Amino acid sequence: QWIDGNQDGTAECYYFDSEGWMAADTRTPDGYQVNSDGAWVENGLVMTQAVSLPESAANTGESSVLVAYFSRTGTTEEAARRIQELTGADFIEIEAADPYPSSYSAALSRAQRELNQDTRPAVATTVENMAQYDVVYIGYPIWCGYAPRPVLTFLEAYDWSGKTVVPFCTSGSSGISLSLGEIRESCPGADVTEGRRVNDISSIEPWLR
Repeated sequence: QWIDGNQDGTAECYYFDSEGWMAADTRTPDGYQVNSDGAWVENGLVMTQAVSLPESAANTGESSVLVAYFSRTGTTEEAARRIQELTGADFIEIEAADPYPSSYSAALSRAQRELNQDTRPAVATTVENMAQYDVVYIGYPIWCGYAPRPVLTFLEAYDWSGKTVVPFCTSGSSGISLSLGEIRESCPGADVTEGRRVNDISSIEPWLR
């Protein structure tokens, strides 16, 4: 399949088996070499094909996909922007009405207190047209094993019936699993996927495929 993942007008070719698994860093059954990203290569060069660019839904305000993220240091924002680039989704930052301190220790202390008290800090972010989105990617860093409380405040403000919610997180060591229970509780009626811990930006494109 020829796929223009970043919508730059140039597609790369990928091999998928009958169950939808992509081949990578191997030779495909029909005799083509693919690199570690799954793209067809000849003599080390990625083979490409020009494709017509569709009108960007993100620019027309008609996208059915949204990327919403919370980020204090910019790490989660970087991951969120890569997902937006690859999907053409709309994009919004979840901002706490009372910003977290720049000091790591002070921010951690506040996060731990909010977690212990199960608070819902006010957020300064509003999505007026949430009903138009069918798929919403929710990104956040892992704090004390869970999602920051403003993420839950944001989620609990909307009707998620019939939507697909795709959590993703950034973390130095903790996984995403502990946070998923609260995400599901905050999105009643949604199909919440198993999510993804983003270890590095290069892992995002294969995951989205």
